[in-house]
Amino acid sequence: MKRNLDLVRKILIYLEKKQDEKMMKSLELEGYESKEIMYHLILMDQAGLLRCEREVSSSTPDRAICVYPFSLSWQGHEFLEASRNESTWNKAKRIVIDKTGGLSVDVLKALLISMAKESVDL
Repeated sequence: MKRNLDLVRKILIYLEKKQDEKMMKSLELEGYESKEIMYHLILMDQAGLLRCEREVSSSTPDRAICVYPFSLSWQGHEFLEASRNESTWNKAKRIVIDKTGGLSVDVLKALLISMAKESVDL
């Protein structure tokens, strides 16, 4: 399954809008299958973007098989703040893909932060 950073961003936006920090047993987003969402929740946990409860494999305890999110982590909030503006998000994705041929979270976040700094008139 391919990583979809648009889905990562949508999950972050969804979790930020939650009114509480209760654990979510399921998360549904229009246009995405539950297994795709779960795969991305696991990736987001690995990247430190979420505060969550993990269900791990009984044979390989360091491998998460399910992730139940509570809220965003500090890193999740930072990534979301950098990617909040839709037009900046799309522009940054195009630039990174044009320059590198793919989308790296670290490169994309660095570019988003750089673009935000350029737009601030100090």
